[in-house]
Amino acid sequence: MPLFLGVSVMPLALVGCNSFKLDDGVPNTPPQATVVGPREAPRPEALSKKDTGTYPTFAGPLTAANKQIDDSDATTAQEQMTKLAAARANGSVSEADYQARIAELRKLAADHAADTQSQISK
Repeated sequence: MPLFLGVSVMPLALVGCNSFKLDDGVPNTPPQATVVGPREAPRPEALSKKDTGTYPTFAGPLTAANKQIDDSDATTAQEQMTKLAAARANGSVSEADYQARIAELRKLAADHAADTQSQISK
C-alpha cells in the first residue's frame, strides 16, 4: 500500500515543482523580410549552330597527353629502390650516399609533374 501511494503521489508532487518561465524575454516575432529586386546581368551572346554535315563520333583512337608508365618501368623503379634499401641494410652503401640518392629521388618526385606539364604545353 505505501508503495502504491508513493508511486501515484510522487508524479503529482513533481509536476508541482515545475516553475520555469516559458517566456525568456526575447521577442518571438520573425525578422523583417528583405525584398531583393532583379539584378542587371549581361545578356548572353546568341549561340549559333555549327553544321558540319556529320554526326559527332568518338570512333577515332583516343590518345593520352603523355606516355603512361608501364609495368616494366614500375618494376624497374621498384627493383632500384629494393636494391638501394638492401645495400643500406648490409652496409655496402654509406649513409651519406644513401641520403644523397634519397634526396635525388625526392627532388625528381617534386619536380617531375611541373617538368612534364611544361613539356605537354609546348
